[in-house]
Amino acid sequence: EPPTEQAPPIPKPSTPAFSIEQFLGVKMFAWLGGVALFFGVIFFVKYAFEHNLIPPAMRVAIGFIIGVGMLAGGVWTHRMEKYRVLAQSLCATGVLILYGVSYAAHAIYRFPAFGPVATFALMGLITVTAFLVSIRFNALVVAVLGMLGGFLTPVLLPMVQDHPFALFSYIALLDAGLIAVTFQRARWTFLTSGAAAGTVLTQWIWLVTNFDSGRYFEGGATLVPMGIFLFFVALFLAATWWKSRDADEDSHRPAATAGLLATAMVFGFFL
Repeated sequence: EPPTEQAPPIPKPSTPAFSIEQFLGVKMFAWLGGVALFFGVIFFVKYAFEHNLIPPAMRVAIGFIIGVGMLAGGVWTHRMEKYRVLAQSLCATGVLILYGVSYAAHAIYRFPAFGPVATFALMGLITVTAFLVSIRFNALVVAVLGMLGGFLTPVLLPMVQDHPFALFSYIALLDAGLIAVTFQRARWTFLTSGAAAGTVLTQWIWLVTNFDSGRYFEGGATLVPMGIFLFFVALFLAATWWKSRDADEDSHRPAATAGLLATAMVFGFFL
């Protein structure tokens, strides 16, 4: 009896490679259009501010309505296949506008409801929303803007007093969110390097600003910056180990961990 022939295995669909032609032909112009729309809104607000055409509270309200509307419009438009790039552009522009309006309400108009803590929480919520939208719609531009806005939040909204636990708890959550995004989207692992760079920058800004005033150079206070540096090394090392179990050959996570470890060692020599 002749042996039965087995059907050849069905090849797994490969992830499409990045195409510079597609980016230049479609995505770049869509994203540039979103950025142009964002600057259009900003210039409108600036013009209204200089000529006092609209009361401040109305300006902020209009800004939030436009930002949320564009984000919701992007979510709705994404259901139609041929408008996917436009949908990502709308979502990205909505995120930018929400960041800008939140900062303006706090730093420019100084509304009582937009104190440092409330605005900090609001911009953190915008960052989480950006990450969720980026994963749901496979929108890299939204993830990148969420990352940039997330790390800029402590810079734009500096605390009057030194609160290392609150600050670095927020940075840890931001890093964990970015790592989770890269777990879901393997081609976006460069976001891990971006997260490490943002973390290192935040660490040194905090250190330069508070090292002398907080007297972190003497006694048990030295354990605070040491613990901060070592915690983030452990966080990225755990993420690298976790993905290595899946035979993940990505180079960004080990490089990010090595960068954080080198930064911790530099601080050790400095101390």
